[in-house]
Amino acid sequence: MDLGLSGKVVLITGSGSGIGQHMAVAFAAEGAKVAVNDISAKGIEETLRMIEAAGGAGGAAQCDITDTAAVGAMVATAAKKWGRIDILVNNAAVMTQHALFLEKSPEQCDQEIRVTLYGTINCIRAALPGMIARKYGKIVNIATDAARVGQEREAVYAAAKGGVIAFTKSIAREVGRDNINANVISPGATNSPMRNAILDKMRQSMGAERVAEREEKVKRVYPLRRIGEMEDVSNAVLFAASDRARHITGQVLSVNGGFAML
Repeated sequence: MDLGLSGKVVLITGSGSGIGQHMAVAFAAEGAKVAVNDISAKGIEETLRMIEAAGGAGGAAQCDITDTAAVGAMVATAAKKWGRIDILVNNAAVMTQHALFLEKSPEQCDQEIRVTLYGTINCIRAALPGMIARKYGKIVNIATDAARVGQEREAVYAAAKGGVIAFTKSIAREVGRDNINANVISPGATNSPMRNAILDKMRQSMGAERVAEREEKVKRVYPLRRIGEMEDVSNAVLFAASDRARHITGQVLSVNGGFAML
């Protein structure tokens, strides 16, 4: 299916690594022009090399999305370079530590909220005026099913993502009249660098055998008996960002192998 993304301009936050990087390459492969945002210049460079290798076009959009002024400048620069921003994918998020709530410092909790929730709000605030002026735009925000059903050791991260979900629904009601769609893609467990880093720490504390046994138990609670892959998330995001999804807004699509059916 041709998603009609060729020539579209997409800004993806947190696309210097992980799922965001995978999405950036996937959009580029569809012919989109990709503004690669991350706080890491090295990560951006890596993503741009991957985009070039895929035959796509991209540009650097480095900034800290918790800085409102910096975000405004980033969006203005990207819009000047390509004439507009058609699609905004808010993917950037931080989980400082996979730990119980009381084991985290207030500073860690604040960082998770500032990046995950306020960062998303900042980017939408900057991108919306141009979309409204052109009467066209697609906003896709990345959440997590932890925000929908709760998850121990991810309490504040889940709370911040829950805020993203509520904010998306409200924005969808405000800007639908301007032909702007706003939706949420909500992954379950996904084989990403973030998840793999957590598993590595668990192997150090529990041992590889016990972690392998735990992983088998995890898979059994998924009807599809598998952990998601990054391409599963990217495929859903590309669809939500396309005009194939023109009559879908304010919705949350879980990409979770049936773990939670909400």
